[in-house]
Amino acid sequence: MPLCRTIADKKKNHRADRAAQEAGIKMNKVRMAIAGIGGYGDYCLGLMERFADPESYELVGAIDPFYERAPRADKLRAAGVPLYRELDEFYAADSCELLLIASPIHLHKQQCLTAFAHGSNVLCEKPLAPILQDAREIDAAARKAGVKLGVGFQMSFCKPIQELKRDILSGLLGKPLMLKSYVSWQRFDSYYNSPWKGRLRDRNGKLVLDSIITNATAHYLHNTCFVLGEDMGSSRLPVSLSAELYNGKGIETFDTAFLRGSFEGGCDFYIAVTHSGDKNIDPILRYEFENAVVTASGNDDTAEIVATFRDGSVKNYGAALGEYHVAEKIRSMIAATADPEKPVACTAQTILPQLTVCNAIVEYGRVAPLPESKMQRVTEPEPGIFMPGLADEAWACFEQAKLPSEMGYDWAQQPSVIPLDGYTAFGCPFCEKEENA
Repeated sequence: MPLCRTIADKKKNHRADRAAQEAGIKMNKVRMAIAGIGGYGDYCLGLMERFADPESYELVGAIDPFYERAPRADKLRAAGVPLYRELDEFYAADSCELLLIASPIHLHKQQCLTAFAHGSNVLCEKPLAPILQDAREIDAAARKAGVKLGVGFQMSFCKPIQELKRDILSGLLGKPLMLKSYVSWQRFDSYYNSPWKGRLRDRNGKLVLDSIITNATAHYLHNTCFVLGEDMGSSRLPVSLSAELYNGKGIETFDTAFLRGSFEGGCDFYIAVTHSGDKNIDPILRYEFENAVVTASGNDDTAEIVATFRDGSVKNYGAALGEYHVAEKIRSMIAATADPEKPVACTAQTILPQLTVCNAIVEYGRVAPLPESKMQRVTEPEPGIFMPGLADEAWACFEQAKLPSEMGYDWAQQPSVIPLDGYTAFGCPFCEKEENA
């Protein structure tokens, strides 16, 4: 007997579920498994417990090579959820309709391909893959298998951003002029005490390309591209980009980035993000249009998306960054698994512009160290190293949409011009140098 239902079986059962719903009969739960239950996977399990309808899904397996270390391992066992060390081990024993992949970046590709081969739909946490070539291979495999693939950029799934994008597409806000984002998240030594965070490759030599722009604050670059997409399922690639990249942590990549560029049609964008700042400041967005200015600021639970129109009127789209909205990607993928006709808000195609920018930055961007003389080591609330004044200087850059070199900061380097036209595959000469060193 096959381990999974065929696509035809799924469609047949969906028709039966819909008929049952119309008759007032309870539908079957989506059979769901999760790969990676430590770290972010544990966070996802918490989101499911608090914000997903327990009648919509059944957790049938949890996969992690070190599951005994996972915070919820005992709780999962008590709930009767089988634990497995490898995804192949799970599929040898059972099947699922939806696999949530919350494992480290370098595992995403193979776990996606394994899931597709067994007929499972997938929600894969971002980034889908380190490089463009792998993302396209994953996308092609999902299409060939006839399954759905969602990528966990939660802002694309949440209703306020979806409504905002519809208004942009309708012309309500007018022509987009400038989209800006700012984040200063302090990251301590413990954050980079990892086999892959801040690294070009993992311990086994597999590409990771983890940096503040490719992973930790990737949502804001992706959202910039996403809201300007030509339809609800697409994103737009910038046509020009300059970048200043800095490393205050002594990692292999960079922990501070300033990006400025433009899209076809004249819309500019600016992003300032840092892990070496001396202040913790949650994301601040300012999207300027001909007819309105859209803003979001405050902590995750209060960061409402608000459009203030030139005539003084206001439209509040609601909060978009709190945990309930993060969980929307899970709720949405459960619903899309149950209903073959329901589209997925963020797909492999949707993330390609953001991944193109990230790959090109790593390949062509110069990284400068933040001056050792300006860095200050702290011990509270835990050990870490930061640059006093950096959060405020980055904020000044954000307000004026200028790069640090244009502000005249004595620690700044000249920007790298990042080629995007015709950039379709990652080559990474820098990574090759690392290998040959």
